[in-house]
Amino acid sequence: QKHKEYLYHFYEGNFPGSWAKGELYNYDPATGDARSCGTTASLCGVEQALEKDDKIALDYAVKRDLLLHTAMAFLQSFPMLNCGDEIAQRNGWDYKNDPDRVEDSRNLHRSKFNWEDAKQRTRKGTLQNQLWQGMEQLRQMRADPCFAPDAWVTTWDSHNPGVLALVRKRGEETLVGLFNFTEYPAGASLDALGGERRTLPKSTYDSDMYNRAFPIGNALFLFI
Repeated sequence: QKHKEYLYHFYEGNFPGSWAKGELYNYDPATGDARSCGTTASLCGVEQALEKDDKIALDYAVKRDLLLHTAMAFLQSFPMLNCGDEIAQRNGWDYKNDPDRVEDSRNLHRSKFNWEDAKQRTRKGTLQNQLWQGMEQLRQMRADPCFAPDAWVTTWDSHNPGVLALVRKRGEETLVGLFNFTEYPAGASLDALGGERRTLPKSTYDSDMYNRAFPIGNALFLFI
C-alpha cells in the first residue's frame, strides 16, 4: 500500500524529486486508494522540463517517454497510443475552467488535439519530431516476424534489477529487447545469449553485448 501511495504521489508531482505533473483520480482517503491522470509526456517530465527551460531534463523526459512506449510495444497483444502521444501532447489544465468537465480529473489527458504542435512533427530537432520519429521506429520494429500474433513472449534475467529483458521468439528466430529504467548507464548480462546477432533499425547495439553499458532511455534489440 505504501509503495502504491508513493507511486501515485510521485506521478501527481507531489513527491521530492518528482519530474511528473499529473493529478489523482478517485482518491479514497479511507483506503488510500487512487489512480494517476496525465498525458504520457507530462507524466514523464516533458511539461515540467519545458516550464523550467531545462534542456537536460527535457532530454531525459523524451527518453523516458520513448522507453515506456517501446517496452509497451514489445509486450504481447497490440499497443495502444493515447491521442497526442505521438507529438508529446501535454496536460490540458484548462479543463478546470469547464463546469461540465472539472469534476473528472481524467479530462486532464483528454484535451483537444493540438494541431499547431502537430505541424512541428516534420521539423527536425523539434520535440514533436523526436516523438514522431520514435513512434515510426516502433512501427518498423513491429513489422518484424517476431511480432506476429503467435510469437512466444517471456522475460530473461539481465542480472540488473534496473534493466528489463523481454524476449520474443517465432520459429527459429529470437529477438531480445533490453530496457534500461535507471537514471544512469547500466550493464546487462544475459546467460542465454549466443549465436548470430543483428540489430533492428537505428539500434545502438554492437557485437560485444556481455556486461555492455547503455544510456538511460535506450532500448537495445538483439536477434540471436
